[in-house]
Amino acid sequence: MPKAVIKNWIIPLSILLGAIIVVMLLAAAKPVPQPQMPGTEQAPKIPVQVADPQPRQIQVYAQGTVQPKTEITLTAEVSGQVVAVSENFVDGGFFEQGEPLLQLDDRDYRIAVTQARSRVAEAEKTLAMESGQARQAKREWRDLGNTEGNALFLREPQLKAAKAALAAAEADLQQALINLERTSIRAPFAGRVRQTEVDLGQYVSAGTQVAAIFDIGIAEIRLPLTADQTALLELPLQPNQQVRLPVTLSAWVGGEQATWQGWLLRTEASIDTRSRVLYGIVEVSEPLAYQPPMVTGLFVQAEIAGKTFQNVLSVPRSALYEKNRLLVLDDQQQLQIVTVQVLQFSGEQALVTGIEQGKQVLLERPGYVIEGMSIEPVISSDVATGQ
Repeated sequence: MPKAVIKNWIIPLSILLGAIIVVMLLAAAKPVPQPQMPGTEQAPKIPVQVADPQPRQIQVYAQGTVQPKTEITLTAEVSGQVVAVSENFVDGGFFEQGEPLLQLDDRDYRIAVTQARSRVAEAEKTLAMESGQARQAKREWRDLGNTEGNALFLREPQLKAAKAALAAAEADLQQALINLERTSIRAPFAGRVRQTEVDLGQYVSAGTQVAAIFDIGIAEIRLPLTADQTALLELPLQPNQQVRLPVTLSAWVGGEQATWQGWLLRTEASIDTRSRVLYGIVEVSEPLAYQPPMVTGLFVQAEIAGKTFQNVLSVPRSALYEKNRLLVLDDQQQLQIVTVQVLQFSGEQALVTGIEQGKQVLLERPGYVIEGMSIEPVISSDVATGQ
């Protein structure tokens, strides 16, 4: 075989043999893994809160608008021209109970009173004459043997008619006096004028609305309450159930927070079919006596004193698991899932019942939740105990 051919084969074979040797050396130098005992997974560190449940009165929060308890439309009961108007008969004007707000022309009604008195006098004269004739007939009476004839002879029907005529005349006089009194339109309570409808010189008929007025003695606030909120309150929902729940009302007035004290005394008769809420009625006596006064139309926040519950714990809202559960640790620091009753949310806190004293409540969730898994609790100094 020629030397050139042999040379061409030797070089590739040498390279291949060198590569094989390098691979074998590298394989021989690879470290052999030593068998080890399986280790345990490290428990996650989770911040916890040590439960210290306490008795607690729940406060229920709502809001509403101040309205007068009594508001009416003042109406003329007789007809006539307005001849005088009180200086308080203006939109927003204050008035006292019984104060005359409008005066109608009363001349026709005074004439009617005079005429009625004349009829009374005439009826009294007729009755006196019939009484005298009846006494005279009684002295001359002889039994006629007929009951109706005897009564007619004794003028009994005439006497009854005269008495009835006098009663009718006196009733007409009383009605004339009432109509005369009604020409002065007065306020039935101390209050305020919301809106006037008539003015000086205007003729009004009986039944004409002259003003809208409201009582300033008691203010009323309708508070919408959900089903969950009503469960926290001792509401008067049963017959003869007398309940007075204190309510603190507040609003920002002039850049400062003002407060007023009221009482929840009753609820409306039924649940609102559109909003599905029950309205509680709060009353505030003498709302204008406060400083600042509680004026009609003001939007206020309400804090209602609710029921007192035992073993209430406050936890961060984020600690709740699946709405009504908490993650807690048992004595072996193993995870348990406990169902609780959520009473109320207050900001970022939740008030719950159903957690035993001293239980460690997880404030954060581990990467995965498995009952029985080990947790390393971390109790921080700034973690509240939930009182």
